[in-house]
Amino acid sequence: MVLEELLPDFDQVLVMTVNPGLGHQHFLGSRLPKIRRVAQMIERIKPDCELEVEGGMDEATAPIAVAAGANVLVAGTSVFGADKDVATAMESLGDAEKQVTQ
Repeated sequence: MVLEELLPDFDQVLVMTVNPGLGHQHFLGSRLPKIRRVAQMIERIKPDCELEVEGGMDEATAPIAVAAGANVLVAGTSVFGADKDVATAMESLGDAEKQVTQ
């Protein structure tokens, strides 16, 4: 895998959990094995590298992504398109993520 060769030079790796391009897409659970593989590779080769996950992040998918190994989450629609203010939406997302880390 090319990533394995390049990983020592990276501080962060991004795994997309939607098809890039459009907002408001749903999280693709089929990407979870990739998140797990990349997390294992990071742990083995460069443990201080961050694993970022972007796409379809919300209160239901954030804990799943974190459990798979992500430690940086990118959320757009669930924060800026929510029926609540941005601060409340971010707090809800953070609370969901904490379910896994406790």
